[in-house]
Amino acid sequence: MSPHASNPVNADGDVVDVPRLVQLAKNGDEAAFGELMQAYYTRVYGLLNGIVRHEDDARDLSQHVWVKVWHKLDSFKGDSDFYTWLYRVATFAGLDFVRKRKRQREVELSEALEPNRDADSVLPPSLTSRPDSAAQTAEIQTVFERALETLSPEHRTALMLREVEGLSYDEIAVATGCRRGTVMSRIFYARKSIQAQLKDVR
Repeated sequence: MSPHASNPVNADGDVVDVPRLVQLAKNGDEAAFGELMQAYYTRVYGLLNGIVRHEDDARDLSQHVWVKVWHKLDSFKGDSDFYTWLYRVATFAGLDFVRKRKRQREVELSEALEPNRDADSVLPPSLTSRPDSAAQTAEIQTVFERALETLSPEHRTALMLREVEGLSYDEIAVATGCRRGTVMSRIFYARKSIQAQLKDVR
């Protein structure tokens, strides 16, 4: 398992002094903020890609999140670990993007179903296109990806924060703004759903 998010390592393998960098960044030190970005960029991108299920959108959102973090850094009071606060910002940005995309697709579908439209154009391109992912040759990987697609963004987020990032239930609750019981329920449901879809390929 990769190092826990509270103890990221730099390119040299040394543990990053996150509290020091956060304090320096809050005082306007852009170089310190750059080190924070370097330490957490891959994790934030991975989280967002898991939520939005589209690599280009996840990259754009990652940039948006880091800009927001820079401007909101003064609001981080240290009541929780920095990575928990960071994931909260990223999670809300990802879920908000998904909600807006869903509304946009609903509008596009409504327009596509209007009378006098060509039969071939009933579904707009945005509804039929899928994210261009890396070639998946293993059947189990393919099925796993499909299983993730069937989960709601909220369930995917909770599962990734637990299984990929190694956060505790309490940390996930803070990051997602949910109660601990809701987090546990979402993770239980997500695991059961994926296990059920993987049972025939194991």
